Amino acid sequence: MSKNANRLFSPLRRLLGGAKRGQDLSRSLLLMRLENTEALGNILDKAAMGHLMVQLSMTLGGAVRPYDPVQVLAPGLFAFVLRDRTDRDALQVARRLHQQGQTPVALSGQQLTPVMTGVLIHATTPDLPSITALVDNARQRMNLVEDCALGQLRLYPYDPALSGPGLIATVSDAVVAAQMEAWFQPQVCCNSGQITGFEALARWNHPTRGILAPGVFLPHMSPADHNTLTLFMLAQSMAALKTWDKAGFDVPTVSINISNCELSDRGFADCLLWELDRHEISPRRLVVEVLESVGPVTSSGETRENLRKLAEAGCQIDLDDFGTGYASLDAIRQFGINRIKIDRSFVTACDIDNGQQRMILAILALAERLGIAALAEGVETREEYAFLAQMGCDEVQGYAIARPMPLTKSLDFLAGHADAAARLPTIGLRG
Repeated sequence: MSKNANRLFSPLRRLLGGAKRGQDLSRSLLLMRLENTEALGNILDKAAMGHLMVQLSMTLGGAVRPYDPVQVLAPGLFAFVLRDRTDRDALQVARRLHQQGQTPVALSGQQLTPVMTGVLIHATTPDLPSITALVDNARQRMNLVEDCALGQLRLYPYDPALSGPGLIATVSDAVVAAQMEAWFQPQVCCNSGQITGFEALARWNHPTRGILAPGVFLPHMSPADHNTLTLFMLAQSMAALKTWDKAGFDVPTVSINISNCELSDRGFADCLLWELDRHEISPRRLVVEVLESVGPVTSSGETRENLRKLAEAGCQIDLDDFGTGYASLDAIRQFGINRIKIDRSFVTACDIDNGQQRMILAILALAERLGIAALAEGVETREEYAFLAQMGCDEVQGYAIARPMPLTKSLDFLAGHADAAARLPTIGLRG
């Protein structure tokens, strides 16, 4: 292994040692995170994605001095320690690294541009914090970066208050700290107006940022985070079904989102079905939502086996974000898909946009020919709802019906929905 590679992949404890540690007058910690991993993963296969990570790591590792240690904390997450520099000098180095990290890379015949978010933490004497404390401070700052600041570099002074035990850095930690909560959004039949189910959606009650939707934290989750969150959402969904049953409401199903990394885990289906059996919940009442990119050609043998077991046990399988991925027809044919969810990008303004209308009609015709149901998500206006119902869409979900809500508020929603249905006029038959 080369000198650069040894320095790049050395354990973090090497950052803590050395004779220079006690002589430092200042320390800076630059944390850089690759933001567009999901978009790049949709373009590159696994091998090319791995090659990109290695190339990016070596480029950044070779751009700093031998006595400025660098550590790969996680795939796409890099830490650089800069010693005895003013904040201005450290920022100049950070800008150079940030610029190099976003240099276009030629891979698989394409020019790809990594998007890096940078957080630079600077501390000076007296009482210099340890490298571990700087890393933790930088992680906390990175978790506080707003969406509008992604891809930018910012300098912050070291803030001891951010390193307290009250702030949670990962989704797994948030679950343990009871900061995660399942919210539920109703799905409605266009023909009868009855509730056909709820989709369970994760919400993070962050102590400093408030309620966070999945779009904020999902891109940065590790496989361990996905597994922990799925088990949590499954438990919350089963508890919700029992709560609705006990309250006397007819809620046939609850939907949970399953990531590709979980579907590829051996034994995932067995674990999920065991949990359903342990809580005496019929598999028919659980809808498993998978991404459209989960196709027979692109998925692993474990993924196919997990989906087969779930379908054979009676779980319903939805193909989410339909129309935005690939391999959909193969997935519908081989995986026993029960329902496709029409992506909101096709639903928006479908009542007035001719192009949207043609796309919606084509998808509905396909679903009818294949003998599966169609649900339109992201329905935000009554006009969109009316158009979809007139065109024969089976179910709808979106703000036009209700926003996602905590379990307690779902009981009020169900009560109000039942009361409104009871007050509808009936059409009698003439004798």
